[in-house]
Amino acid sequence: MRRNRLRGSAGFAAGWLVIFALLLVPAGLALAQTTAGSFQSVGGPVQIQRAGGATIGAAAGVGVNVGDRIITGVGGHAVIILNDQSRLEVGPSSSMTLDQFALTGGAATTRVSLFSGVLRSLVSAASGGAPANYQVHTPNAVAAVRGTRFDTAYSENVIRPGYQGCEKYTDVSVYQGTVNLAPNGNAAAGVDVGAGYEATLPCDKPPTNPGPLAMTGAVSLDSAVAGGGATFVSAAPGSSGAPPPACPVCVDVTVPTSSGTGGGPR
Repeated sequence: MRRNRLRGSAGFAAGWLVIFALLLVPAGLALAQTTAGSFQSVGGPVQIQRAGGATIGAAAGVGVNVGDRIITGVGGHAVIILNDQSRLEVGPSSSMTLDQFALTGGAATTRVSLFSGVLRSLVSAASGGAPANYQVHTPNAVAAVRGTRFDTAYSENVIRPGYQGCEKYTDVSVYQGTVNLAPNGNAAAGVDVGAGYEATLPCDKPPTNPGPLAMTGAVSLDSAVAGGGATFVSAAPGSSGAPPPACPVCVDVTVPTSSGTGGGPR
């Protein structure tokens, strides 16, 4: 009799565990499928790897969820509009993931991981002019901003002149506002890059002194497009020498005379 009671209790507990697990699954899926925006335009080969594992082709109007990875091929290009009206422009031969997007009181908190290629960000301020919390993470750096327009590029498996022994580079090119570029896990070593300037963070070293746009060899979206997307895999990044973009929405890109120049390592 006692044995039967024990069996009944164990079965009852197991049943509740199964029900509890089933209740947790939809919550997890709902989190992974939180819609953060949609594609405004797509050109060339562009794919979406959903957090659940499915891979689909990108197209204008298709939603972008938190956890999605966006992959562009050579010649691929995509523009994503987030729900706070921030704009993400993914260049050729790029791979990025939208890790976080949350709207609280009209202000967005956004985190993007860039694994290869280049991403141009146009970050919208919150209602009332409050700055957004927006970060781009690469394997070796963090670019943190408060309402701006800038490019982030990440490349590896190449050695640039003047960086012997280093094969990982994060570049930031700023057209509006200010970006703090810092090594992963060492925010104190970061530098502020202002409008009209670019900087490079090689490997795990501190960033270079900011230099004028298109003058230091840093990779931008324009140099990537001019290079046909091969910039990141077969040529020295930034070698195209493409001019900075026209940037019709930029403000105050005056180059201050007190800023440092050059793009070589410190």
